[in-house]
Amino acid sequence: MSLTVNGQIMAEDIFAVKKLDTHRPVYLLVGAIEKIVVKRDNTPRPNDPRNMVHALRNMRAVDRTMATRPLTPNELREIARFIAGEKGDADPFDGKKYTALDELERDLQAAGGVSWVKTSFFEGLINLEDAAAEAREKVSKSGVRAIAAALTAPGGLEKLGAILAIDAFNGNDDRFDFSNQPVVNPGLRRLTNPGNVGLCLQHNVMRPVGMDAYAGAAEFRSLDKAGQPDRGWSGYRLKDDQRGWRQRFCEEVAADIETMLGPRNRKILFAATNRLPKNAGQRLATGMDQGIAKLKATLRTIGDPRRAPPGLIGRMVALGWANPAPPPGLPRR
Repeated sequence: MSLTVNGQIMAEDIFAVKKLDTHRPVYLLVGAIEKIVVKRDNTPRPNDPRNMVHALRNMRAVDRTMATRPLTPNELREIARFIAGEKGDADPFDGKKYTALDELERDLQAAGGVSWVKTSFFEGLINLEDAAAEAREKVSKSGVRAIAAALTAPGGLEKLGAILAIDAFNGNDDRFDFSNQPVVNPGLRRLTNPGNVGLCLQHNVMRPVGMDAYAGAAEFRSLDKAGQPDRGWSGYRLKDDQRGWRQRFCEEVAADIETMLGPRNRKILFAATNRLPKNAGQRLATGMDQGIAKLKATLRTIGDPRRAPPGLIGRMVALGWANPAPPPGLPRR
């Protein structure tokens, strides 16, 4: 049981390696029964690994599929030991077979400022970027149909809305842009990275998944700074007086997803061509409200605020989810 999030990866339990992303260091370790995904994130600053851990924990408040753990130094050594053993047994004339091993080996040897994590393998994972590309290139429309059906199903758009709430709190703009001046591609309003809008099988039902909850380059990723965040922090949009803004934001998110999915080809004259329901924006906003409530309840279970990063407590105080710390020398209430 080593190829699980809670297990310890051992070289003997790895049978094969597959690269899951052509552009990023994301790999699938395959065993006799289990599978586990390992991925590398850029964490150049000393406290970035801690910031990432808390961002991923926040996402777990609304998405239990996001079980993620940092890889230990021993686990990294075990993966390297598996690679060395496989390459030692390799046929020197069979170059293609070991491409993924070579790439993983190079990625493991990257200089400092990186962190490796392991996460559960998402069965049936699809993302908006790949699905839209396949439809645009006339390869297949099965992906956009599956995404539209999953979002339209009860709880689908609401789950994505809850993920948006966590992104706002984490300061993660690598999915949608929460700012007043969004930086997006022409024709879009809020969508920044369609590759991070993913869905996977959860209890045999396709549902949105909060993958890549930590953006290492995001302005408000850090939890090290004490006090309330600067005015530009996207988490302020989670306050009660921002419901109107969230509704407008969700309408724009729904419009962007609709644009990426593309219209349906209808043979019936005047038949609707939209893939999402008319109330998609409202359902996303409802999901954001649900995500806010779940995150608030989760963060309030912190036993000793003095053990949490100061920036995390500062964000809770800014949203009215926690009381400010008393002046030095006075007891906490």
